[in-house]
Parts: sequence; structure tokens; C-alpha cells
Amino acid sequence: MFCQKSLQCSMGMVLAWAAAFTSRWAAAQPAETVPVGVAKVDITPVGPVRMYGYGSRTTESEGIAGRLKAAALAIGSDTGEGPAMLLTVDCGAVPTAMRDEVLRRVQAKVALKPERFMLCNSHNHSGPDLAGMEGMIGTEHEHLARYAKMLTDRLEQVVLQALASRQPGSLAWTTGSTGFAANRRVLKDGKWVGFGAVPEAPVDHSLPLLRVSDAQGKMLAVVVNYACHNTTLRGDFKGIHGDWAACAQQCIEADHPGAVAMVTVGCGADADPCPHGTVALCEQHGRALADEVKRLLANPLKPVTPTLTARMTMLSIPFDWPPPMEELQRRAKNSYPVSRLLKDIQSGEKPPADRKYQIATWTFGNDLAMVFLSDEVVVDYALRMKRQFDGSRLWISAYSNRVAGYVASDRLLKEGGYEVDNSLSAAVSYGRPDWLTPTLEERIVRSVGSLLPESFRAHGKN
Repeated sequence: MFCQKSLQCSMGMVLAWAAAFTSRWAAAQPAETVPVGVAKVDITPVGPVRMYGYGSRTTESEGIAGRLKAAALAIGSDTGEGPAMLLTVDCGAVPTAMRDEVLRRVQAKVALKPERFMLCNSHNHSGPDLAGMEGMIGTEHEHLARYAKMLTDRLEQVVLQALASRQPGSLAWTTGSTGFAANRRVLKDGKWVGFGAVPEAPVDHSLPLLRVSDAQGKMLAVVVNYACHNTTLRGDFKGIHGDWAACAQQCIEADHPGAVAMVTVGCGADADPCPHGTVALCEQHGRALADEVKRLLANPLKPVTPTLTARMTMLSIPFDWPPPMEELQRRAKNSYPVSRLLKDIQSGEKPPADRKYQIATWTFGNDLAMVFLSDEVVVDYALRMKRQFDGSRLWISAYSNRVAGYVASDRLLKEGGYEVDNSLSAAVSYGRPDWLTPTLEERIVRSVGSLLPESFRAHGKN
């Protein structure tokens, strides 16, 4: 009995030693490499322009309070499926036509597939109003048209620079958190009554981080994602500024010289920075995010398999039948998309048959899945997908490729209010968002699930 116990003990020690050796040996191995390239360019307007985001601002900008940037990350070679390109832009909303023009120009030089080209807007509310340019006349239109040409050229430039700078590198990721986002929807008796900061309401404070390093381990870029509006600066602010996202980039790059910082925005359409109101608060929020980045980078990160599989789908959401003109006019008073539809109908135009909604996923083996959603998506989408799928390996970005309205959740439909009235659901239903069946939330979550591999889908329950 004594010998048997001794043998079992010895075997246990050997197995433990072997496991520890194997773990140390695996950790010492170089990460799997993939061609990576990064680049950054200034996109600050050179003169006054009409500003994005607040209807109360009816004059052009007054000076530059902070620089705007665009950054590009290229992953992969030109063989096989070709490279993937992540492009982050300090802009409220890059028009779809501009995004498509940049892709067309790049495709003339490099085989870049549409599902492997993601443009992520910071949704900054203190930059040029490219989305509203077509409704302007005179010098205001001229100034924005000039800026649009410059921006298109520079986005092409930064993408091509990132592709040209590719070198062997590796990817790793982790997740932290930062806490300046606050749900802004104030309710009374379960109904929306206005904006504020609601501590107990849903919010997503997670901060996923992707580190891009060269073959020697030097960090080339760091990408972070946070679910919060870039609205620290309000409608009374008249200067050009990139808000908390731009400040976070500046702080991260100062902390890590030589690295390019990139920020994507998650499902934070119903979250505002708290507190808000000044450039100093933009800097405070940016510094808080950068401090969390510094903490995360000081600890081990999870290696990411560099094999990237990209999938994309375009939902077709049919328009409902329009209500009588009197009802349509009444509903248009509280809804920007409905008011635009009403103007089109009154001018003799035929309403569109459907509205397209783009969803894309990038999966890196079984290590990480990135989800890219168009428009201004509220937090419930991210929280539900993290429950329903494997949230420990999920990165969800909104404001991707198109920003034209809110994407309200089933919960918000019951509460009503600003985001619901100005949502895609309200647009296709002529101001009757609760009429859309199945709901937009159900359609989008189902579509994301169909794009994700089984290893990411078979995790939780709705």
C-alpha cells in the first residue's frame, strides 16, 4: 500500500511538472504571425463648416479646439481572401456614398472585399456635418463640399498607407472597463420624459482592447471599443473637437510612443458621458480610458489567431403602408425620419419599398468575434448578445459603415421617447415603431447569430 501511494504521489508530481513545463514552453513560443500595417492621418477642416449633431447650432464652426484624425489597421496578405481593413474616423457620420467611393478607389489597387472593409465612425458631435451637406446652399454647402473632397482623399491615403506598411506581426486581446458612460433616458411611470444621467439604468462599461505588435513584440497599434456617445461637448460649443474618443487616442499615444491608437464605439446610443459640458471633461474621460488601457497592457493578453473570416449580410426591412396624411403630419412633428418621408411624399416622390441594414462579423478562429452594426444602436443589443452568445469572446461595434438613425430595442419601444421616435423602426413604419413585426431587435440578433460560427453561438440562452 505504501509503495502504491508513493508511486501515485510521484506520478502526480511528474504530471504537475510536465503540465507546468508545457505551459511555460507554450507561453515562450512566438505568437502566430500575420501581415499587419497601421497608419494615421489628420482630417481636421481648414476653415469654418456647419457642425454635426445638434439642431440648435445654425452657424458654422468657430475655430479648432482639437484635431480630428482617421486611422487604418490592415490585417492579412493579398493572397487567399485578401486583407481586412479597419478604418476609424473622428466623424459624426461619413456618408455611405463617401465610404463606398473610398472602397472603390482602394479596390482599383488592392483586392479588398466589401465584407473585409469596416469604417467605424466615432459619431463625434463637434465635427463637420457631412450628413446634412446636401440640404445646405451657398457658402455653407461649398465649405462642406470642399471638406468632403479632402476627407475622401485622406481616407483613401490612410488606407493605402496602412496596406503599404504591412509587416509580420501578431494580435492579442483582453477586456477591461471604464465608467464614465451613463444611461441618459429618464423615465417616469415607465415612459421616457427626457435626458439625464440614470445610474440604475442599463449601460455597458466594458472596454475590449486589441493589441497589434510587430514580430519583435513592439506595439504598433491598440484598438479599443467603448459604448458611449461622443457628446461630452453640447450644442452651445462652437469649436471643432473630437470629444472623448479623440482625447483617449491622444493620451494612449502619449503613454505608448510609436503606437497608433484607434477607438470604435459600441452600442451606446442611449448613453452619454457623465459629467459633460467642457473640453476639460473630454480630457478627463479620455485620460480615464487611457489609464485603463495602460493597466490592461501591463498584464498578459490572450493571443488571437490571425486567421480572419469575414461575413456580411444586408437585412431588407420593408416599409409599412403609410397612414392617412393627417396622421402622418402629426407623427412627423416628433420624428426626423418620418418628417423626411413626409417631405418626399409631398414633393411627389414614391416612398422606398424597403430599408437596407448592414451587419458584418469578423471572427479570428475561436479566439474573438467582432460584430459590426450600422447606425446608432442602443445598449440592449450588446447586453442581449453577450448573454445569448459567448460574451467572453465578443466585441460589438455600432456606428459602422452607415449612421442614419437610431436602432431601438424592444424595451425602448415600450418606453417611447427620442431614440424610438427617431429610429429605423419608426422610419419604416411611418412613426409606428411597435408595428414592426418581427421587431428590429429580433431580426438583428437572429442575423448576427446566423453569421457567427457555431462555437460562438452555442453558449447561452436569450
